[in-house]
Amino acid sequence: IDPTYPKLGGQYHDYIAHALLAYRKGDREHALMGSQAKDLTDQQIADLGAYFASVPGHIADLHNATTE
Repeated sequence: IDPTYPKLGGQYHDYIAHALLAYRKGDREHALMGSQAKDLTDQQIADLGAYFASVPGHIADLHNATTE
C-alpha cells in the first residue's frame, strides 16, 4: 500500500462515518474516495466506521501532551 495513504486503523468511528458521508454527498472531494463512497449505504458506512475503530492503530490523544 502507498505509504502516503492515511492510516485508518484505530480512527474514531464517527470521523470515518462523517468523512465517508461527505465523500458520498460530494461535499468532500477526492477522485478515489468519491468513487468508492458514492454507492455505500448508511449501514455500510456505519460498519466501516466500526471496523476501522476496532483495528489497532497509531491514533494518539495529544490534548494533554507536553514537549520537553
